[in-house]
Amino acid sequence: MSNIHPTAIINKSAKLHESVQVQPYAIIGKNVTIKANNIIGPFCIIENADIDEGNEFLAHVCVGTPPQDFGYDKNLKTMVKIGKNNIFRENFTVHRSTKLDTPTTIGSGGMFMANAHIGHDCKVGDKVVMVNATGLSGHVEIEDNVVLSGLIGVHQFCRIGKMTMVSGGAMVVLDIPPYCRAQGDRVKLAGLNLVGLKRNGFSRETILEIKDVYKQLFLDSGTLKDKISQLENQKLGKEAMEMVKFCKDSKRGIASARGGKNE
Repeated sequence: MSNIHPTAIINKSAKLHESVQVQPYAIIGKNVTIKANNIIGPFCIIENADIDEGNEFLAHVCVGTPPQDFGYDKNLKTMVKIGKNNIFRENFTVHRSTKLDTPTTIGSGGMFMANAHIGHDCKVGDKVVMVNATGLSGHVEIEDNVVLSGLIGVHQFCRIGKMTMVSGGAMVVLDIPPYCRAQGDRVKLAGLNLVGLKRNGFSRETILEIKDVYKQLFLDSGTLKDKISQLENQKLGKEAMEMVKFCKDSKRGIASARGGKNE
């Protein structure tokens, strides 16, 4: 194929669409499927991966390499699954999962900047931005439209809800609900991501309702459990109820808010 550089090394079992570009010194190993219009940059390493259309991998990206888990069975052909139209910048890494039936997953339309890392068994949604040197430990879940600024560390098994923005340098050790801003070490909620809500077409009424739910959950007195029960009995819109449900489903616990009165 004329769009594969002669210095690239491609395993015979790899399945590449004829439109895929493979640049100098890239290595594509076993158990790989790469669909149309992907660009594999120089010195990239890709193995154990199913990659959809239109992604760009710049230099030294590693996809599907073994997880950093002492209990991982090296004989398992676990996978990474990547959606469409993502950009992966220099030295980005994503590890394959530790279990056969649950691949490490990345959605579509995201931007993953230099030296960012996604650990094994993570689930990352659509239109996610990870800025330079931000890392996800294993089993982290990131919902759609999340922005993680630079130099952030996310503890294993944490969840970050949709349309959340986390400030640079934050250490995330508890779950962060949808639509929030969060910052600090250890991370605390710092209000709502109002700019993101407006840019994504949320109506004024919906934003006001989310504001009210945020106040009740995180700023008013009382236990979070009791406040969740009270809100479940109210007639809330879909978006506001998503915040309530996220908190109810949390296993690690929810980050507290600055100025809050949770017991």
